[in-house]
Amino acid sequence: MTYKLAKTAGFCFGVNNAVNVATEAAGDPGNAGKRIVTLGPVIHNPGVVEKLKQQGVGVIDSPEEAGPGDVVIIRAHGVSPDVCRRLEERGAAVIDATCPFVKRIHKIVADDSDYGRNIIIVGDPDHPEVIGINGCCGNKALIIANETDCSKIKPSASPFSCVVQTTFNTKIFAKIEKILKETLDEIFIYDTICYATVQRQEEAAKLAAESDMMVVIGSRTSSNTLKLFDICKAICPRVQLVEKPADLDLSGSNFFHIGVTAGASAPGWLIEEVLVIMDEVKSIVNENLTDEAVESADTAEETVETVEGPVEAAEPAPEAEGESFEDLLNESLTTVKSGEVVEKPIIKVDATRVYLDLGFKYEGYVDINEFDETPEIGAMVKAYVVHVSDRDCEVKLSKSKVDKNVDLIALEEAYKNKTPVTVKVIRATERGVIAAYGTAQLYISASQLGLFYVKKTEEKVGQEIEVIITRYETDDKGRLRIGGSAKTILLQKKQEADDAFWGSIEVGKIYNGTVKGLTKTGTGAFVELAKGYDGFLPVREASWLRIKEIGEAVKKGDVIKVRVLDFNREKNRINLTAKMPEDDPWYDAENIYQVGDILTVTVARYAVTKEGKHYGVFVDVVPGVTALVHISHISNKRIVSAEECLEIGQQVEAQVLAVNAEEKKLSLGIKEVKAYDPPAKEGEEEAEAAPKEKKERAPRKERNAEAEGEEDKKPSERKPRAPKKPKEEEFHDDVTPSGTSIGDLIGNLNFDETEDQ
Repeated sequence: MTYKLAKTAGFCFGVNNAVNVATEAAGDPGNAGKRIVTLGPVIHNPGVVEKLKQQGVGVIDSPEEAGPGDVVIIRAHGVSPDVCRRLEERGAAVIDATCPFVKRIHKIVADDSDYGRNIIIVGDPDHPEVIGINGCCGNKALIIANETDCSKIKPSASPFSCVVQTTFNTKIFAKIEKILKETLDEIFIYDTICYATVQRQEEAAKLAAESDMMVVIGSRTSSNTLKLFDICKAICPRVQLVEKPADLDLSGSNFFHIGVTAGASAPGWLIEEVLVIMDEVKSIVNENLTDEAVESADTAEETVETVEGPVEAAEPAPEAEGESFEDLLNESLTTVKSGEVVEKPIIKVDATRVYLDLGFKYEGYVDINEFDETPEIGAMVKAYVVHVSDRDCEVKLSKSKVDKNVDLIALEEAYKNKTPVTVKVIRATERGVIAAYGTAQLYISASQLGLFYVKKTEEKVGQEIEVIITRYETDDKGRLRIGGSAKTILLQKKQEADDAFWGSIEVGKIYNGTVKGLTKTGTGAFVELAKGYDGFLPVREASWLRIKEIGEAVKKGDVIKVRVLDFNREKNRINLTAKMPEDDPWYDAENIYQVGDILTVTVARYAVTKEGKHYGVFVDVVPGVTALVHISHISNKRIVSAEECLEIGQQVEAQVLAVNAEEKKLSLGIKEVKAYDPPAKEGEEEAEAAPKEKKERAPRKERNAEAEGEEDKKPSERKPRAPKKPKEEEFHDDVTPSGTSIGDLIGNLNFDETEDQ
């Protein structure tokens, strides 16, 4: 029995990312004491869900199960915008682990729907991914699961846009696509099947054609696993779906060549456990085959002896010269020669040696120091025959020589196929490090140890790193040169991480970020949203209160809730705000403050124009809400400045005169509750106490009747006034007390500058 595992078996990028996000959330100190849950199982695998549960990550089935302060993780399938809104309304912190490929479909559907196009989704209508996609267009999409469903499509004046579930069967989609193009005049078809899914399905089909039996590892609730099962079932006569190792049934499979694949929700440890069982069955099958061969030989001998009728005795074969019983015994034993490589089981272990059963007349041994840990009896060991000693009756073996050769072969294969290998740094050099892959060694330069040049290479000693073998060749002197690069893999991973992060970020998205540092000028802070990705929080967006420096709002190491204002991937820039609408002091102000309400306020500062004109006073109502009291609403008397009757920090009562919540303006009146008049100046009190008496006006004289009758009389002409004579100007010198004039004093002054002046 033999088996072959598909290269693409197991976790895809999106599922692996979601599991990692859940694991990181469970280990985040900022989430200590909070309930961490996923909205639905993070993947369709009970084993993984149980492991996450042991780490403190639970599962809820609806947004209504979330509560204030809960951390809710959106799984790789994604959800509709309405679900996110409901979670936020319940006060939960949302961590979006939606697969970037699914996010892309969400954007396509939302944009095309807003443009007025009819949306068609090809996929399973009950699958969470399809439900989430449909929510991006108001649940108005037409969902097609097979070719028959295409008959549901009715012609429309509006054009159509078609997307497809990322894990949908490629062959079925090809048929549906053909029908849609023939049926509809105007349709945009987006092939949104994940490339990893396509590759996995193609490899499963190829492997099924070469195998007598297929084993598909994964959950029965996983869409991509069931599609793999259907693909294999159509090609291979015998297919098993294995959710857990106990489900594997290999009875009667002695002569089978088995192909193994796994869905995107199957973790590596589950695949490994299934393969271990297959290895054990393989060993048993091989032993049974040997026993059957012996039984067949015995049966054949018995058949010859029971043949009816006379049988002539066969002549014995002539005995070769010099052949004794001992010679025949030695020939029946396995021959072992120096320089061979053998693979045999361990039969004994002592303090210094590990003994192998060679099937030879002597035992073989390996120095125990060649093993990293004490091996178990029965374990198979591949070793090199160093020397056969007839004098000591033993065979000296070397495991390290085989390991080194095997490791070199593995590195050569990795070099040819450009596959990554994990190595351990064992020594630092001036310009790089020496790393070990088993017994083989390779060189990694300082420029290839990380994304940037590593100056302190000694800090890498003892670390395990993943590298690509970039050099495997023999130099002019016949020495093998092997080189590796961690930078190549790191760049690739960074690109994948960039695609995942920038594919998931959007304006308005909320993060629980960690403050990594503050600017020296106090103008803002850098907040880590995800490992390696920071956003900038300007001081004006750090608090609803009036602050001058960012340090008044946050400190390095704080975990804070921030929202994305805008971002630019090309410039690697993300602008954030910590101002949440629900925390705005003006939130619901139109209901909190009503005209006529009496408030207790504190005098904050005097209102003065740039020209120095006083026009009132600003008062603090609550932290973050400042109102204006006009100078005319402070006192019943006419005042020039509020300083005449109010002091900074003084608490007074004021009445609400006007509210403008949109412009965040509140107008108050103080004198409407209690007028604050300035104290009276000296002399004013007496004047007020004894007001001046009004003098009676003398009676008007009666006009002369004769004068009244002289209407025709001309008015007397006014004589012109004589011009004034100008006064003679008089000049007088100011005289000092000593009798010296100011002119004399000025004339005597010395204007030469001295050093002291």
